[in-house]
Amino acid sequence: MRRLSLFRKTLVAMLLLSLVPLLTSSLILATNLGRVREELAGRIADSADRQASESLRLRAEQVAESTADFLRECEADLRLAATLPRTAAILGAFYESRRGEIWRRDGTAAAPREVHELIPRYRSLAVVDRRGRETFVIRDGKVVPKKELRDVSDPAGTAFRSEEYFRRTRALKRGEIYVSHLTGFHVSKDEQLAGAPDPESAYDGKEYRGVIRFATPLFDHRGAFDGIMVLSLDHRHLMEFTQHINPGSNSSVVFPSYKSGNYAFIFDDEGWIITHPKYWDIRGVDRRGRPVPPYSARTPAADVERGRTPYNLDQAGFIHPNYPRVARMVRERRSGHVDITNVGGAKKIMAFAPIVYDTGDYRAYGIFGGVTIGFQVDQFHETARAGAALINRQLREHLRLSAIIVAATSIMVALCAWLLSRGVTRPLALLSERARRLAAGDTAERVEIAARDEVGELADTFNRMADNLLRTLDELKGSRLTILEERNFKESVLESISSAIMTLSPDGLLTSINGTGREFLGESARLGAPCGEILRGWGDMPERVAAVLAGVKGYGREPLIVERDGRERHFEVGFFPIHPGRDGGITLTMRDETEKERLREEMTRLDRLASLGKLAAGIAHEVRNPLTGVSLLLDDLHDRAGLDPENQALMEKALQEIERVERLIAGLLNFSSPPRTTFREGDLNRVLQDTLLLLRRECERQGIALAFAPGEVPPFAFDIEKIKQALLNLVKNALEVMPDGGTISVTTAAGDRFATIAVSDSGPGIAPADLPLIFEPFFTRKGAGTGLGLSIVQRIVEEHHGKITVESAAGRGTTFIISLPLQG
Repeated sequence: MRRLSLFRKTLVAMLLLSLVPLLTSSLILATNLGRVREELAGRIADSADRQASESLRLRAEQVAESTADFLRECEADLRLAATLPRTAAILGAFYESRRGEIWRRDGTAAAPREVHELIPRYRSLAVVDRRGRETFVIRDGKVVPKKELRDVSDPAGTAFRSEEYFRRTRALKRGEIYVSHLTGFHVSKDEQLAGAPDPESAYDGKEYRGVIRFATPLFDHRGAFDGIMVLSLDHRHLMEFTQHINPGSNSSVVFPSYKSGNYAFIFDDEGWIITHPKYWDIRGVDRRGRPVPPYSARTPAADVERGRTPYNLDQAGFIHPNYPRVARMVRERRSGHVDITNVGGAKKIMAFAPIVYDTGDYRAYGIFGGVTIGFQVDQFHETARAGAALINRQLREHLRLSAIIVAATSIMVALCAWLLSRGVTRPLALLSERARRLAAGDTAERVEIAARDEVGELADTFNRMADNLLRTLDELKGSRLTILEERNFKESVLESISSAIMTLSPDGLLTSINGTGREFLGESARLGAPCGEILRGWGDMPERVAAVLAGVKGYGREPLIVERDGRERHFEVGFFPIHPGRDGGITLTMRDETEKERLREEMTRLDRLASLGKLAAGIAHEVRNPLTGVSLLLDDLHDRAGLDPENQALMEKALQEIERVERLIAGLLNFSSPPRTTFREGDLNRVLQDTLLLLRRECERQGIALAFAPGEVPPFAFDIEKIKQALLNLVKNALEVMPDGGTISVTTAAGDRFATIAVSDSGPGIAPADLPLIFEPFFTRKGAGTGLGLSIVQRIVEEHHGKITVESAAGRGTTFIISLPLQG
């Protein structure tokens, strides 16, 4: 028996259908006529809604972007104003140069007029000193007299009785900006309407006059806080972004219609409305600076009647649940549109978009707020209703013409449907059902179709594919687990290593880096960045890497010395291939050896000093005893009678030289075997004052002015005698370099952790070449002296776990600064 293939079955069915296409289409139309009528009308309405809603959303996004750009322009104005000389002429010229146009109503309801007016962008410009006192203010275009300047450090002294912009700005760093939320005295319903029935006809009512403060700290030439600069944005310029929007057309209006629901407004990141045709909906404070609470379901009827109801979208869920939803979506930086009903009862579509801005108080959500544009729903559906009427007429006419055709072709269509369903649909449905079970995890089921056509072959192929797929899935699961375990192990090892490890492609691009490497290289360590960029500032490292990648230089480890953060640092760098050959790139390692190098140098210095101390002690003991005998013999000879004056003078000179050698030996013994440090709590200023008293007479004889300026230093533990010795050595050194007189000043001070002693002189200073050597034992540029004084001072400071530094320049004197820890 000849097999009837699926292709032939489909061909027969299509031939039958192709002979009567008109009959078939008429039958489908007749069956679904009622539903199609309603669906088409609904789709036209929905399409109109979607198009209008999308158009409103795009317009809201444009307004939001323009508002954000305007706020950033205000920041640029503030930065410029902060750099200008603080003179009335220059600041006044700057203030007048920042103007913008507003379009407002004028006249009366009977004789309305429209006015385009250029007004200053800022309600005020103020310079405030470090104590919070205004020193210069331009307000509403006029310089404020000094007697009217305020103390804004107290919120009660600000324009709106509750602002904290001075305290908030004072805490900022150089270049940072504080931007406040809108603040101003609340305008009630009665104040705006002034007897008019609605906002559209209220020409004589009160206008909302709030501000947004832009402020930045000022610093003097020493970097100390010197006050703040404040620009107060006039709220009317913010109103210009939404006040003139007419959602129903591309034209603009001087004042929107609230009753129609076709208007726009802006709300801030806290949900408060800040621009609106109804001024009593805008956030504000009462005359005592207290925020007026938002309109809610619990607002007293008297406040609602008087219009003491600023609007906060987060609290407006009782009017429509989409209001708080819009506020939440804007905080998530999402735009869109929702159906809404306003306080006036108008049903409308409201499009919204976030104003992306994150300066000052708006850093919490990264937005200044949101822009909304509303339009009445009914006005969208005029086109839909006209289209639906036309469709109904056409469908009724077509129905009458197709009724006979539908009846005649129904039997033929039923026969074709039966053939197709029996020959194609049933096997395919069975195949689809088995495929769904396999996807759900039922691996035991297989498709069994007895047909010998293409559907049967498809079923056999499906069964074989299912078996292969199950085996492949099992293998993939095992491979995935192995790969994840290896990847996690490698990442954990690399991140725990204290060396920087990075890989570079053959063309020198960064392909991976661990955490230590990112700490070393900073923000330049971006994946995909060239090695020349990420290693800029690391000496000749880019050239070394290029040489290794090019094959000019071999692999291995080598030292690297670079200047980082103002000091010399030592690194060990290594170059290793990723794969055999050079096609796979290289691995670069960097290990910080700076601390190890510093410890090695310190150990070398300590070993040298220890050896020097042992040598000095041995020589001192061996020389002192015979030297004492020589001194006694010479002294005895000197005192005998009969020696001529010349020999007596020679013996006296010899005794003086022996005395100098004795002092040198005593210094050596003191340096090599210092007494044990004894710490006890004392008054540093008293100890220094007593020590300087011993030196005052010697300074007077030499014509040197000795000054002591004690600071506030709390009592702490230190070795009193050794600190005296250190001060004596420093002052005596100063006396020796100023034989013709000068000044010596000693000052003290205390910080959080250290007390400091500064000894300054007006002597010739220390040559730059000698500065690294002054604390070395036996180094001296004086004809006399042991060269141990500063070495002993350094040792005393180190015994106190402190540090000593020197500042000197040739011809401008020298200052030694001793820092002693207050604790421990």
